[in-house]
Parts: sequence; C-alpha cells; structure tokens
Amino acid sequence: MNFISSFFMDVLQLIYGIVGNYGWSVVLFTLLVRFVLLPLDIKSKKGMRAMNKVQPKIQALQKKYANDKEKLNMKMQELYKKEKINPMAGCLPMLIQLPVLWFMFSAMRYLANEHTIEMILNLRDGEEVVLQSWLWIKNVFQPDSFSASILPKVGSQLMEIGAVKGTTWLTAENIEAARVFLASEQYASIAASYGATAENFMTIPINLLLFQFHLNIPRSFYALTHYANGLFILPVLAGVSQFLTSKLMNVGSGQQPQQNAQTENNAMNSGFMKWFFPIFSIWICASSNSAFAIYWMAANVIQILQTILVNIYFERKDKQEAQKAMEAP
Repeated sequence: MNFISSFFMDVLQLIYGIVGNYGWSVVLFTLLVRFVLLPLDIKSKKGMRAMNKVQPKIQALQKKYANDKEKLNMKMQELYKKEKINPMAGCLPMLIQLPVLWFMFSAMRYLANEHTIEMILNLRDGEEVVLQSWLWIKNVFQPDSFSASILPKVGSQLMEIGAVKGTTWLTAENIEAARVFLASEQYASIAASYGATAENFMTIPINLLLFQFHLNIPRSFYALTHYANGLFILPVLAGVSQFLTSKLMNVGSGQQPQQNAQTENNAMNSGFMKWFFPIFSIWICASSNSAFAIYWMAANVIQILQTILVNIYFERKDKQEAQKAMEAP
C-alpha cells in the first residue's frame, strides 16, 4: 500500500475512533475531502464561466483563421492572455479527483481485506461475529448487493487478498489459515446462520464476451431480506449521481452549446462518456466493498450540492456586476 493510501486509512481510522462506525466514518471522510477540494472547484467553475463569456470571440477567431491553424492558435493564446483565462483550469479538479479516488479505493480494499481476515480467524478461535453495518447494509466490507452474502461464502478462496508487509492480519500465514477455515465444516455451520451457503443462494454462470463470472441470486424473499448483504442501492445511487454530476458540470457551468466543427466532431465521444461513467460507477460499486461504494456515492452527492451552490453564487455575482454596469454613468 502506498503512502497516500496509508495516510487516507489513518485519517479514516482516526474518524472511526470518534464515530465508532465505518459507514458514517467514510461519509465524514468524504465531506473532509470535498471541503479540501472546494477551492479548486470554485476556481474551476470561475475559469469555465470566463471561457463561456469569451466564446463569441473564440468563434470569431475560428471563423477568421479557419484555414490557418498556426495563426489561430497564436491568436487564441493572445486572447487567453488578454482575458486572463487558463483553458485548462476546468480540468484541474478532475485531474486531482481521479488519483484521490484510486487512493481511496486502495485504502478501502486494504481495510476490507484486513477486517475480513481478522473476522474469519476470530470465528475460527470461537469469538463472536462483529459486523460493521450501515443503514440497510449488514457488513460494509462486503458489496452492497443482493448477490453478496453477509459473510464470505463457504469455500471462498479469497483470491483477491494478498499479503502486506508490516501488518497484523494480512500475512501469508493468516491468509492461508483463513482459506483453510473457509473450507471447513466448522465455518460452514457458522456461515449457515448468516446465509452464506448454497442453500440460500443459487449461482448462475454468465458469459459476457471473453469474460465469465458467477452471479449469486437469493432463492427466496426471506433470503433476500435476511441473508443478502445489501439491496444494490449504493451502485444505483452512484450511477445516477455520476450522471447528474456530469450533467451539472456542463449545464451548471453556464456553457452554451457551440455550433462549430469541433463540437460536431466531439458530439459522439461526449455522448459515449456521458453514459460510460455512470455505467462504470454502477459496475465498480457493485463489485467493490460497500465502504468504497459509500465514498463514491457520497462524493458525487456532495459534489452535486457544491456545484449547485457555487453556480448560484456566480450567477448572483454576474447579476450584481451587470446591474452595476447599467447604473454606472
């Protein structure tokens, strides 16, 4: 685990020490991250609105120097310098948020793996199961899905978990011991009371192009409400919020549709990306532990609220400036 992911996990553990619940700790951690990134968001929105204001001048230059790309680039740079605009300002928050998302994913995966191994070995030693629940989710270290059981399934190989140096639980010996225990009759009897058995879930193999995966389906409504770890709510919320976020970043920034060759050439690509990220959000949150899905969903929701409030602020500011200009002699 890298330094930044380790730092994120330390901060999360600090919050957990105060809150006592990992689900709400992730929500508070997300609020903290979004607060730190707020100045960049404001700067980005300011730059995007400034770009929108000079669009008529940009289109005039594009029309005037349509056959001279070198001259056009030079005039565009002169315009940006005169108007004090950085055309890349709008990309800065995204360039920072993507690494933050990856580091958080790494931290959540490490934390989930550590708690899973700890829980399994504690069960082997006869200790009581202690689950970290959050709202409708029974175990935040398992996916929020009706196809995921509360505990790891009987016979699970834990293939995604690897040993990490300098840790208490994620050692090669502990991981192997956990794998052996998961295949034992002792674990089967424990897991049965939590529905992590074939009696409550039927497995359906699915072939998707070159990929094959297995989907667990609860055999009854009782199994769905009592043995399924989640209800697939977080992945859906992540996808919807991701779509709204993308929508607000374009509409809320004050940008108007531009009828030019570049817009026409990029229309197909923009349409693809508009749907790709929501679908990707659903997939990654459905296949990851619920703690990370909480972060993804909460980050999107908070960003939506921030975008709305920042846009309201700039719209009011623009109206005040326009009113002052009209009242000026």
